[in-house]
Amino acid sequence: MTSSIVRVVFALVAAAAVAGCKRDGGPEDSAAKTAARPGGAAAAKPGATAATSGAKRGAEDGSNPAQFENATSSEEARDHFRRGMIALHSFWYDEASTQFEAAIAADRGFAMAYWGLAMSKSKLLWGDDDLAGGRRALSLMPPSSGLPAREKMWVAAVRALFGDGNVHSSRLAFAAAMEKIYATYPDDESTTFLAVALLATTRAEDPAGDPIRARAAQLAQSVYRRNPEHPGAAHYLIHAWDTPASAHLALKMARTFAANAPEAFHARHMPAHIFGRLGLWKEAVASCQSAWDASVTWAKRSKLSADHHDFHSLNWIIEMSFERGRRADADAAMAIFSDAVKQGLTRQNRTGYAKQVVSYLVRTGEWKRVDELLAPLGSPATDETPGGSGAGTCAAHAAQPPQSSQPPFELLERRAVVNVRVRAAAMRRDPALTRRMLAERAEVDRLLTPFYVSAQGQAYVTKLDQDRAVSDAAMMARARGDDRALLEPLGKLAEAAKAEFAAEGTAGGVLAPEEVADALLRLRRPADALAAYQSVLAQHQGRAHSLLGGARAATQAGDAATARSLYQQLLEVWSEADKDTPGLAEARKAVAGG
Repeated sequence: MTSSIVRVVFALVAAAAVAGCKRDGGPEDSAAKTAARPGGAAAAKPGATAATSGAKRGAEDGSNPAQFENATSSEEARDHFRRGMIALHSFWYDEASTQFEAAIAADRGFAMAYWGLAMSKSKLLWGDDDLAGGRRALSLMPPSSGLPAREKMWVAAVRALFGDGNVHSSRLAFAAAMEKIYATYPDDESTTFLAVALLATTRAEDPAGDPIRARAAQLAQSVYRRNPEHPGAAHYLIHAWDTPASAHLALKMARTFAANAPEAFHARHMPAHIFGRLGLWKEAVASCQSAWDASVTWAKRSKLSADHHDFHSLNWIIEMSFERGRRADADAAMAIFSDAVKQGLTRQNRTGYAKQVVSYLVRTGEWKRVDELLAPLGSPATDETPGGSGAGTCAAHAAQPPQSSQPPFELLERRAVVNVRVRAAAMRRDPALTRRMLAERAEVDRLLTPFYVSAQGQAYVTKLDQDRAVSDAAMMARARGDDRALLEPLGKLAEAAKAEFAAEGTAGGVLAPEEVADALLRLRRPADALAAYQSVLAQHQGRAHSLLGGARAATQAGDAATARSLYQQLLEVWSEADKDTPGLAEARKAVAGG
């Protein structure tokens, strides 16, 4: 198996491995998408093109581009290079590629434009690399022997990124190279690139990453303090502070960023990470809606397919609308996603839709609609084509998985669909069907095992097997309606979920610690249930289901003060909820009667 396949599949593997633990990985998770230019660029007002606004700002404030722009005498090449750097800092990879290609067309001897083109083929934080595209760009680069020492180091760094190895080892190599550049040539670009390189080496479930994230935040903040108009610094600082413990530190910055975000849809989306952490759902939805609209406008203007739309933000609109008690808004967004699937999307985006279906069903409890909601996936996939989007662009057909005739994205989509059917069967109390669906899921995992091994190693696969056994036990307990038997496997899944959401994540409808609380409440253990709900709320502020469940548990436990407080918090979250939102009348009555 080629390393291209390994890296491409990496981002989807973790999200697909165990049912419903996290909704910020894979296509919509990438987490699963602000603008900057070398030396500092201003954020543009919404509606302005990120690249254009940065170029204009450079002319207005006299700030100089990074020194390696001086490697070309072409003003046109420099202008496109600036725009490419802005897009690159914004994680607007398609636009970055376009701008760096234009810089190369203007001056084919401009070596650093090839560096930029290669960098645009690696989505550092998403574990998503187009190795063929990156290596092609590097192969076309003019000989670097005549470059100044500084530029040579930058070229060496990108070559390390596109060297042999998997996603994690490539990030470690890139970070090591950036450390050398930063130590030798400390400036805004080496500082911000080191910050994002360090973030790319961390994993949410690994506590060892905490000091690395802290250092990344310190680096990004050092640039932000001396040059607040460098949106790359603000962008990476928000990523570094996207944890339950640190999100409050980024609130002011997130609000400023939301008010000044450029056209790059990832830039518009980023404040939602902080707003969501703090339970500020209305602001989070506004950021995601702005990101979605920007992506649709850009794709239309650029004559690109719907696969270039920001389905990650659309996912969050669905989830956060439910948090606000606005199911009508969630249904409208779900319909947009469903229609897009019917009209044709890549398997990567279709996998995201299947994951959204299971979350939607958990939130609504309408398990009889499972066939209806999965029906759009009966439409043909567009698959990954040279003009497509996402991780499969160059790699989906590079090799076939051992022991399978299917490309990996087809298998991953199949697994996501089976996941929906497993939970639907369990929730409809059908043990026989649940058992059959679990067997089918195990078979898909068997076919995917070579990818799992190559991406993460055998130890990781062994852990996946153990986690799947726990998940299977939980599903069978649900199917039997046996809450007592459910508690043990759910407890193990809940511990894993706590680590999953330590960084870079937002919870969907499936949240194991909350399911533990629900089971305790059904078992008439209200005091234990209340403690479990409060534990969820400590990590997921403003989560409506836990506020309502916690209020009910407190009431049953005889803790009127806590019940009233939780109901009051829920009413604040639901200040603009649909009138028929389940639990709304209950909360109003409880608060009014207190």
